[in-house]
Amino acid sequence: MQAISDNNKLKKGLEVYFLLYILLQPFLDITAFVNLPVSEPVRVLSMVAGVFYVVFLTAPSRGKKIALLYIGAAAAFFALNLINNYIFKDPFSIVAEITYLTKTAYVVMMIVIYYFVIEALYSRIKWKALIRQLVFWAISVVSIVMVVASITDTGKRSYGYLAKEGHSGWFFSGNEISIIIGMGFGFMLLAYMVRDGEKESLWKLPLVGLTIYAALTVGTKVALGSILALLAVGILAALIQWWKKKGWHNVVVLPVLLLLTVIAVPYTAIGNNLDLTISQIEEEQEAQQDNAPANSPGGGSAEEGGETADNNTGETSQSVEQLLSSRGDFFDAQLVDYKEAGITQKLLGMGYGGNYEGDPKLVEMDFFDWFFNFGIIGFILLSAPIWFLLGRTVVLIVKAKGKVFTPYFLLTGTAVGLGLGAALTAGHVLSSPASGFYLALAVVYLNFETYQLYRQNSRESYHFR
Repeated sequence: MQAISDNNKLKKGLEVYFLLYILLQPFLDITAFVNLPVSEPVRVLSMVAGVFYVVFLTAPSRGKKIALLYIGAAAAFFALNLINNYIFKDPFSIVAEITYLTKTAYVVMMIVIYYFVIEALYSRIKWKALIRQLVFWAISVVSIVMVVASITDTGKRSYGYLAKEGHSGWFFSGNEISIIIGMGFGFMLLAYMVRDGEKESLWKLPLVGLTIYAALTVGTKVALGSILALLAVGILAALIQWWKKKGWHNVVVLPVLLLLTVIAVPYTAIGNNLDLTISQIEEEQEAQQDNAPANSPGGGSAEEGGETADNNTGETSQSVEQLLSSRGDFFDAQLVDYKEAGITQKLLGMGYGGNYEGDPKLVEMDFFDWFFNFGIIGFILLSAPIWFLLGRTVVLIVKAKGKVFTPYFLLTGTAVGLGLGAALTAGHVLSSPASGFYLALAVVYLNFETYQLYRQNSRESYHFR
């Protein structure tokens, strides 16, 4: 009996820890920036503690059996990936490979861990409100740090290219902090819009404004696009709530925030960088037109028309390439390596940076990086928790006949969509503990939010366990 009591105390203690762990995120990121050896050990130990929680402290269930099989399969795969690349990859850096494997495992395991943490809290506390508030404060810390870094001119530059502006504050990467702010802002809007009284909303509003400022200060397209998308969805949610006679304040406040954001863009780092990108695209298109053969007066032949179409296609592809920051070059290099790799590397992956010569390079489009670095088997295995939970979410939406589409569900879904979109186009999510943590949390949150809404709108029992 004593052992059972001790296990229950340990279980609840770890659940409290993983809630507070949300608040700990920005502070871990700051320690990484100032080169304190804190963030990596804490994150690795937290992952180990979380796996221990899932394996030994959660109640027996169908979900737990699946999780145990998955954890075992993931561990076996990472070992095979490492051994296989040790044999066939040259050069091979054991430190770089293990670091990359650990970072990727961390993001995937956070999905599994928070699934069981939220499942345990589901019927005990108001878990959605608590998580919203914790993420709100975590992102508020990020925003305050960004403002202080701007005032003191101590922020790290987002770009090495001097013509581009923007900084990532006291955080290690501009791309990562953009994604963190982007996904976290969805939870901030939720915490602001779902409120108990007007006094609460008033003190939250300045922190929402600081986060918008922080996003514009980073200078990346991801941060700006996320803020604009979430504000637009927030306005839609506010209109729905107003139509249901559940308050009119958000219908006024959110459009004002969106308008002020759009007005501020030309005067911020992202405005400068967008102007620079557009100018580069226009210059390249003008250079192509100057070098292209002149068309005959009165129009050309069908063949000439085909050449013009090809030129237009080339201009479009170069414009897309510019917007994607030339990731296509890295993709092409990885694709060549993958085609030339042996069958075991095609299945198990080429490891960090592929079969590189010189310095390893990632595509910085996470799903492609996962495919090249972990192979066909690894890509399917590692992405399985994401698609599994999103698949469940879709099943619940269908079973509920769309009744789960509440205004606030739209914000959560948009935050998840932005995280996955950033992973696909900008990278620095699925193998990045700092930003990947928020995606893991958001995917699990969306899954259980959908389940709760389904139960509220249906008498049918649909248990995940």
